[in-house]
Amino acid sequence: MSRASSPVSQPEGTRDAGPPFHDILPDLTVILRSSDNVDFFVLKPVLAKVSAVFKDLFELPDITTEDTSSLKVDDQRRGLPLIEVTEVSCTLNIILRLCYPVDNPDLSNLNDIRRFLEARRKYMIETFDGTIKDALSRVAESQPFAVFALASRYALEDVANDAAKRMLCFPQTGLSDQSALKDITAVQYQRLLQYRRECIRRATTEPQQMWFNSLASSFPSAPTTSSSCRTQFHFFFVSSPPRSLWVPHWWTSYLHKALQMLKDRPRGSTVISAELLEHFYESTGFCPDCQEEGKAALKRFSAALAQEVEKVPKPYCEG
Repeated sequence: MSRASSPVSQPEGTRDAGPPFHDILPDLTVILRSSDNVDFFVLKPVLAKVSAVFKDLFELPDITTEDTSSLKVDDQRRGLPLIEVTEVSCTLNIILRLCYPVDNPDLSNLNDIRRFLEARRKYMIETFDGTIKDALSRVAESQPFAVFALASRYALEDVANDAAKRMLCFPQTGLSDQSALKDITAVQYQRLLQYRRECIRRATTEPQQMWFNSLASSFPSAPTTSSSCRTQFHFFFVSSPPRSLWVPHWWTSYLHKALQMLKDRPRGSTVISAELLEHFYESTGFCPDCQEEGKAALKRFSAALAQEVEKVPKPYCEG
């Protein structure tokens, strides 16, 4: 069995990547040299396992001939085959650490993820889907538009859908990210804008229809209050079935405020936010007789409203 040895005679102007990319197994090791002159000593079977490009390359009759443009023998490294690649060392480090049985690399930086995705496509690496999707989902919490653009570019449609939905939690004015525009096509950007418009349309029209449909079963035909009740009521007439109703002021005020907020943040979480509900719990003047039922009714309605707001098609239809 071949013994592993360490690299010797480091060429001037280069440096070694270090463990775990430092051992040499004769006939099994290849050197990957990054564009910033860092040498990674890698096992060919590991590369061939994850990359169709490297697999085909290693199956060539003689990968160390002078006619092979992408490979050459590094005489200063015991005649090991050398592959000079265009990726920087941090990108190679990410790819190779995912291949080796070591701790996963840090994938919290969007630029690192972008470079990794491009290298993944270039070398036809079909693995690591779960890892890259998890990393993008974490970044999407703070940079949803950039993640949507990147996921759209690399056909990660479920990640793009999730990022588009996260964008609805932010006002549109706060979503401009000029640097991310290079990752998205005009068609993909238009798809995103159409999705947001449809979400806003549904969020600001469906709740009103739902609200009127709920009146007949939720409220009496005359206000029922105690002598100490401070709740104001509004009179409504519902055409189907014909009926006159008295609706508490806090109910109409809540719906008006919710619709205003949904224009900026068309998500179900907007209408059940503690910020919105606590405001009405504290400022609407529930009397002791109607306080408990009023709060419960508002909580039920806001939960149903949140479900309605969420019913909108995704930018990329799955399946």
